Amino acid sequence: MFRPDAGFTLIELMIAVTIIGILGAFVYPLYNDYVKRAYRAQIVVLLSEQAQSLERFYTKNGLYSGMQELSEGNEHYNIASSLADHGFVLSAIRKQGFAMATDPCGDFTLTHTGLTSITQAAPNLTAQQCWGR
Repeated sequence: MFRPDAGFTLIELMIAVTIIGILGAFVYPLYNDYVKRAYRAQIVVLLSEQAQSLERFYTKNGLYSGMQELSEGNEHYNIASSLADHGFVLSAIRKQGFAMATDPCGDFTLTHTGLTSITQAAPNLTAQQCWGR
C-alpha cells in the first residue's frame, strides 16, 4: 500500500511523547536541585562579602556597629544583621513564595568568628553540606 507524503502515525507520536515524558520526569528534579544549589551559592557569597565589608569597617573604626551599607539580600533571601560593637551575626532568611522557600538547607547564619550554621534545615543535613565547604 502506498501512502504519499505520510507523516507520523499516532502510535509513533505517542511513543515520542512518552519518551519525552519519562526523560522529563528524571531531568526536571535534577535541574531543580542544580538551580537551588546555585541560589545557595549566591547567598553564601553575599554573606561572605557582607562579613568582609564589616571586617574592613571594624579595622577602620574599631567596632562593627554603625555600618550602614549592608545588603538586604537578593530575590530569594532576606539578610538580617545584628551588629554589636565587637561582634555581628548575619542571617539569610528564605523569602516565602519563592523558589528557596522549601529548600531543605533552611536559613543561613554567619558570625564575626566565622562560625557558619543553618536553621530550620532537614535533620540529615549539616552546615558544611549546605555552605559548600
